Amino acid sequence: SQRHDKGADWRGLEECTMRDVRLEDLHFDGCVSTQQHPDGVQPWRLPVKDVELFHPDLVRSAGGASGVRIRFRSDTGSVRLRVRRLRTYCRYDYDLFVDGAFVASHVEDPEHPIALAGLSEVPSRFPEAMARAGDEGSELMITFGDAAPAASREERVFELWLSTAGPQVVTGFWLDEGASLAPAPDPRPLWVTHGSSISHGTGFDAIFSGPGCPAGSARSPSRSWPAVAAREAGLNLLNLGYSGQCHLDQAVARTIRDLDGVAAISLKLGINVHNYGSLSLRSFAQAALGFLATVRDGHPTVPLLVLSPVHGSGWREDGSCSALIVAPDREAVDPRYPTLSQMRTELERVVGLLQRRGDDRIAYASGLDLFGPDDFAAGLAPDQLHPSPDGYELMGQRFAQLAFGPRGRLLPGRLPPAPTAVPAKAAAGAWRTSSSGAAVATAALGRRGFRCLAEALSLASRRSRVHRAGGGPRA
Repeated sequence: SQRHDKGADWRGLEECTMRDVRLEDLHFDGCVSTQQHPDGVQPWRLPVKDVELFHPDLVRSAGGASGVRIRFRSDTGSVRLRVRRLRTYCRYDYDLFVDGAFVASHVEDPEHPIALAGLSEVPSRFPEAMARAGDEGSELMITFGDAAPAASREERVFELWLSTAGPQVVTGFWLDEGASLAPAPDPRPLWVTHGSSISHGTGFDAIFSGPGCPAGSARSPSRSWPAVAAREAGLNLLNLGYSGQCHLDQAVARTIRDLDGVAAISLKLGINVHNYGSLSLRSFAQAALGFLATVRDGHPTVPLLVLSPVHGSGWREDGSCSALIVAPDREAVDPRYPTLSQMRTELERVVGLLQRRGDDRIAYASGLDLFGPDDFAAGLAPDQLHPSPDGYELMGQRFAQLAFGPRGRLLPGRLPPAPTAVPAKAAAGAWRTSSSGAAVATAALGRRGFRCLAEALSLASRRSRVHRAGGGPRA
C-alpha cells in the first residue's frame, strides 16, 4: 500500500494513455442522491430534490461525502479522478480498495486553511469558517497509479472512497486505455446509520488546521467508526452521520423511512442536542419517539438499534450545555435541558416502552460501551469531544461486535467471538495516538472555554451561509 501526501501534477494529462469514462456510467454507493452540475456529478447524503426541507446547517454537512464510494468492476491497473472542491478550508483525502483490500490513500491539504494556535481560538474563528463554507476551490486530480499489478490484470472490484469533510463535484474519471468497465452491484446487506460528527468521522480538525488543533477526525474516509464496523461485518454502508446536525429532525427520519432494501438501522442520538440545547428534557424523549415512529412506518420489522451518547468530558456528563448558551453567566445546571446521563436514561426508557408495546426488533445500547471514561483517560479524545483517529477505529471494532457479533443486537452472527478485550489504556499504547501535549492543552481549555465554544456554535448556526449548487437531481 502507499500514501500520497501531495497532489499529482496533472497538467500533462492529455499526454497520458488513459480512457475517459463518461460520468453517467459511474455508480455511487453510500449516498442518497446525486446532483448534475454543468461540469460533473455531486453525491449527496440527503434527497437533493427535497433540499429546501432540511435545515441549512444540515445541508452543509450532508454535502460531505462520508461513506460515499465510486464502485465498479475493471481490469485497469490505474485510476484517475478529478474533483472540484466546494470548500477551501477542508482537507480532501481519498482511499482506494480493490477486491476489499486497501491499496492506497491520497491526501490534499486545505487550499485556504484556517489555522489555530489553540482550541481556545475556536469560538472566535468558527463564525469565519461558517461564512466561508460556500467558497469554491480549485480542481484536484487524484491518481492511483498502481492499483493492480501488471502481471495480474484480471477484472477486480474497485471502491474509491470520496473525501469526508468537504463537498465535491466529480468532474472527470479515467482508467487505463482499453480497460474494461462494468457495474459492480454491492451484494452485502445494507446497514444505515445516523448520528453526529462522531459518526460522520470529522472533528474540529476538519475545519481548522495547524498544530494548535488536535486530531479529532478519522484517519481517512474508510476509517470512520461506521466504515470500520461495516468492513469487519461485511456490510454495505450508508452513513447518515451529519457533523453537528443530529437533532431528531423529521426530514431525516423521512429520508430513512423512504430508503429501499435496508437490512439494519442504527441511530446514535443525543450529543448534538446537548451541544446546541435544541431540545428540552420535556421534548427530547418525545422527539425520539416521533423519529422512531417515522422510521418504523417504512421499516416495521427491520432490526433497529438505538445508541445513546458516548462519554463526555468532565462537566458534560452532568451539565446541560444549553444552560451555558442561554445564560453564560450561570454555571448551575439548567433543569429544563437534559444532561448526557439523563439522555441515556431517557433513550433506554423509550426503547423499553416500544419493546413492551410489541416491537421485538428494537434494541438499546449505551454509548459508554463504544467510548467511555477509560478511553478519555487513555488520551483517545484529544479535543475532549471527538475520538482520535485510533479512537474511531476502536469504536468501529467495538460496535462490530456489539451489533454483528455472535450475540449482536442488529444482525447477530456476522462476526466470530472477539478476542479478549484490550483495556483502553493498553490500546492507547498500542495504537498511534495524538500527543499528550494536545490533551493537556484541551484539558486547560476547561469548562469556560467550551461554554464559549457552545455560544459560537449557536451564533454561527444562525449566521451561516450555505452554498447550494444549481441543477436538478440526477435520475
